[in-house]
Amino acid sequence: NAVWCSSSRGVHSSPSSSQQEQQQQQQRILPRDALAGQPTHFTHPNVLGLDELAPSLHISEFQARRRNLARLMPPGSIAIIPAASLAYVTGVIPYPYRQDADFLYLTGLQQQSVAILQTDGSAGYSYQLYVPSPDPEKERWDGAWVGQQAAQQVFKADEVYSIHELPARVQQLATSANAVLFDFDRHNSYQFQALRQSLHDAIGRGKTMPLKPHMHRLRWVKSPGELALMRSSAGIAAQAMRRCMALSHAGVHEQLLATQFECGVKLAGASRLAYPVVAGGGADACTIHYSRNDKQVDGGQVLLMDAGCEYHGYVSDVTRTWPVNGRYTAEQRQVYNIVLEVRRRCLEAAVPGNTLGKVHQLSVQLLSEGLRDLGLLPRATLADFQKGLYRDFYCHSVGHYLGMDVHDTNTVGPHRTLEPGVVMAIEPGLYIPDHPQFGAYAGIGVRIEDDVLVTHSEAEVLSHAVPVDPDRVEALVGAAAGGTLVGATSAGSLSSGDEPAVPFSAAVA
Repeated sequence: NAVWCSSSRGVHSSPSSSQQEQQQQQQRILPRDALAGQPTHFTHPNVLGLDELAPSLHISEFQARRRNLARLMPPGSIAIIPAASLAYVTGVIPYPYRQDADFLYLTGLQQQSVAILQTDGSAGYSYQLYVPSPDPEKERWDGAWVGQQAAQQVFKADEVYSIHELPARVQQLATSANAVLFDFDRHNSYQFQALRQSLHDAIGRGKTMPLKPHMHRLRWVKSPGELALMRSSAGIAAQAMRRCMALSHAGVHEQLLATQFECGVKLAGASRLAYPVVAGGGADACTIHYSRNDKQVDGGQVLLMDAGCEYHGYVSDVTRTWPVNGRYTAEQRQVYNIVLEVRRRCLEAAVPGNTLGKVHQLSVQLLSEGLRDLGLLPRATLADFQKGLYRDFYCHSVGHYLGMDVHDTNTVGPHRTLEPGVVMAIEPGLYIPDHPQFGAYAGIGVRIEDDVLVTHSEAEVLSHAVPVDPDRVEALVGAAAGGTLVGATSAGSLSSGDEPAVPFSAAVA
């Protein structure tokens, strides 16, 4: 059994005849066990450098990550890290596969398998991979996955076994280990039931402990290679959101803007959305995770978009609030400026030595002052707002850590002292309930969210490409409306007036 594999430079390039001849000379037959099952430098030299498993991430970085985990583990212990399982839309139709962040962080593998790290009594460790056995009939449908030879040569496993050997091997390793690090709350992980059954005796002997706190400790501070990917992810999201602002106009449909964002980030190289796009117009801007995106937004209303993408395993999370007709009302601008000032002060506080929890406390103090100044509740004092009344208008935290997951490394907690290399989302907001007692302020929701890197000095805003200054926002809104919409539109549905549909190619030019 052999499979052809070529070093072509991808479907988007147009190689010259000499390049084609060179590629034909490089073309070779690889045995089944040598297939990596995902892009490598050999198959995608236009994307990955030599020995890179992701752009900017060399194989040596993954080896260093495994060494760092081994140092945190008790001597003579094992850590078991399963990949993510497939999730299905219905029947045999799967959702696009998304790898478990901890597994991807340690292995670089975008496929199903199980990794085990085994420490010895000193500073040494071994790295084992358990991969599915070749299955020609299944591979006719799904393609070939990583072979045992590639698991060693490409992903640098010390030992490689068939997944069929996993239960017996785990039982044997757990019996002799001093401790077993495994997360039993990951019920949907690959081979979870087999692993749980194999660890039954270890559980009874009190040998097991969670792995997640160690993994989150390692993932919390980002490496230079990781930061390069996070800058790209944030930049892609910011440019796509700029485009959504420029396409906005009175009567624009929420779904059109949500679709435009998804189209924009994927055309720029993102593999998927980081989460469903929030495109809430009018009073729905006050619904934190609004995702219906099913209505037109009238002139005079603001639209709150909360959206991000995933780029080679690293995510972004950006929010902006803008008037779809290009002009904030006086009341909208008042609320917006309060949130904008809180954002500024929170960015100043996002420095080494501070904590995310203290940044949140600052946001509560400042937003409480803003609520008092708006006079929404004339009898309420500043102390009333600070004691909890603010929650009627600001019900979430000011931020969360960001990385391979949107709410990243959540076991670290908000009270750990910030360090250079930590990335977090900073997202103050105010949401005025849509109730007559609030007059012209009723139904105004504003959130401004950025991806922020803690450095040795001031915070670096990774999502800076999308404006926050209200005058710049107003100047951008509508700049491209009236002729560059994505796809065809049905009368009276996504576009207003008699605006003609524009071919997809024109929309992305």
